Amino acid sequence: MRTPLRVTMDETDKSSCIGLCVLCGLPGAGKSTLARQLKNRHNPFTVVIISYDDVMPEEESVNDYRDVSCQSKNKGGRETSLWKQQRQHLLQCLEHLITALISRSALKPPGGKMEGTWNRFVQCLESQGLISAKKDSEFCCLSMNVKSGPVYFILDDNFYYQSMRYEVFQLARNYSLGFCQLYLYCPVDCCSLRNNKRPNPVTDRIIILMDSKLERPNPEKNTWEKDSLSLDSSNGINMDEFIARIKNLMNQALENPVIPMEDDEEKERDRDICAANVLHQADQTLRRLTSETMQTVKGLVSAKDIKKIAQELQQAKSKALNQLRQTATGKTPTSDNISSVQSSFREDVDCVLQKYLLQLQADRHTAQPTVS
Repeated sequence: MRTPLRVTMDETDKSSCIGLCVLCGLPGAGKSTLARQLKNRHNPFTVVIISYDDVMPEEESVNDYRDVSCQSKNKGGRETSLWKQQRQHLLQCLEHLITALISRSALKPPGGKMEGTWNRFVQCLESQGLISAKKDSEFCCLSMNVKSGPVYFILDDNFYYQSMRYEVFQLARNYSLGFCQLYLYCPVDCCSLRNNKRPNPVTDRIIILMDSKLERPNPEKNTWEKDSLSLDSSNGINMDEFIARIKNLMNQALENPVIPMEDDEEKERDRDICAANVLHQADQTLRRLTSETMQTVKGLVSAKDIKKIAQELQQAKSKALNQLRQTATGKTPTSDNISSVQSSFREDVDCVLQKYLLQLQADRHTAQPTVS
């Protein structure tokens, strides 16, 4: 068992701010390059890069999009993909680090079956000089260089679903942190060319599929995405052009941290009426998405499988509506709640379809005649 890490920070800097910056975009869009250049630039804050590729095990990495099929069940019996579990584990590790920084307490490994993710998370911090082991000591010291300013955690991943980014926003809201998003736009063909030059590239099919599912930040629709910036990286990462806009965004997010949710008596009185309207609206939307999905699979799978898919999609819809009911409990539901639930429902639909399509592909491969 890894010994708890103890946080040490300058006593005069107890009010240091913490920010979370989400990088969003296709593989090959230049997210990692941008993160490294942000870290190497002279900044008014300490930059720490949390690369999902480094922390999540390769076989579960969302970057390769291979593990969309549902492979495990939670206590309630509902299926969830392993890569979604790993994402949750990573955020739990980050939350442990944040709470340790805020309280200046020992940074202990999270409980549960996530030792591998935790060890890789610690290695990610160690590689950036954030954690250093003291000689002749029973613990490692977490030394943060924040004397001259706040610390920013740059989360480097595709974040192609809005619900993935919303989980980070919720973390920022729980601890009143700064939160912002950087979306790097780059055409699919350009991303494919860059990606194919990598040592371990993903397939072009994955990039095309991810592009079709990518939900770009939409500040006009989602109020929680107001601190977002879209950058065109088609011609590469031009930091001289980008840096001023990026730093302005990050400073703005730090100066206006996410406000934790508070009870509102007036909203409480109107909650039931609003919740009913929102649930009805969400139910209609999910019904439409379910119908469109069933039209897509007709002719691709057997009638028996179509019936199974319909049943699983119905379960996914019920799960999404229950999630919305729980989210709306005690407060007035918002369009943000609906968008998040819809995005999460699409992830579950992917889980259902991928399982049957992969099986169909395997059956066809098995049925192919052997050439003598």
